[in-house]
Amino acid sequence: MALSLPAPFTSRPLRMADVAAVTALLAASERHFVGESFIDEGDVAGQWSAPSIDLAADSVGVLDGDVLVGGALVDDRHHLMVDVHPDHRGRGIGSTLAPWAEARARERDLGHGEQETAVADAAAAELLGARGYEPVHRDWVLRMDPDVPLTRHALPSDVTIGTYTNDDAPAVHAVIEDAFAEWDGRVRRSYEDWRAVIVDRDGADPAHFRVARAGGEIVGVATVHDSAGTTWIPQLAVRADRRHQGIAQELLAEAFAAGRQRGCATGELSTSGLTGALGLYQRLGMRIVAEFQTWRIVL
Repeated sequence: MALSLPAPFTSRPLRMADVAAVTALLAASERHFVGESFIDEGDVAGQWSAPSIDLAADSVGVLDGDVLVGGALVDDRHHLMVDVHPDHRGRGIGSTLAPWAEARARERDLGHGEQETAVADAAAAELLGARGYEPVHRDWVLRMDPDVPLTRHALPSDVTIGTYTNDDAPAVHAVIEDAFAEWDGRVRRSYEDWRAVIVDRDGADPAHFRVARAGGEIVGVATVHDSAGTTWIPQLAVRADRRHQGIAQELLAEAFAAGRQRGCATGELSTSGLTGALGLYQRLGMRIVAEFQTWRIVL
């Protein structure tokens, strides 16, 4: 689907050389609507390195001369990622990118598409609502401040928490995807995509991951990415039959404690309203620092 953009804007597919520019664009939007940014170049490069992404077909960038001012990306997990730099909103870019993303999702045979916006982004909510999107759930970024004591939890007698090795990768991936597959509408991420996004991405050190084991089996995991003095937990999961035993709480505490020893004073993670975990994190001393809305459209 060709883009019909107002002058002086042009478009082309995104490419790996655009990682820094796209990161800056997304960071500008986060700062504009939530007051700070949580994304780094490793996040963007890792996502784009996933085998399921074909940037030439699945992405488009909008430029004002040589400056990237907007873009869209569609993956095979129903995510339609559309963003426009705050300084270029209200000029028809978003309303052009939205139908492009939906058309590409149909080409990928996706039955529905989802977009995430900052709750404060009233213009995006109005645009998506007019296009037939429905709000489905909220997501939050939470922070553990440096002066908050970490709440520990005694583990079951057969459970130990240790470090990750590369041999653990398939089992860790299975625990994570089995847990997240319980969410409504969640599509499993392939092992190859998971490695690209979580394990092999720039800046990741899997030695920082924390893995819970019982009887020689992996029953829980906290993956870890360090970024700008923060320990970020992109994934925290416990096998269904071992939940409500304090394993997730202790994985989180160990990951944040190790991060503090590395010089990462704060700890952060994102949680979805689909998980019901928001209250737990707040009881552990974390506070909400950003709120997002996920919208869904039937294609």
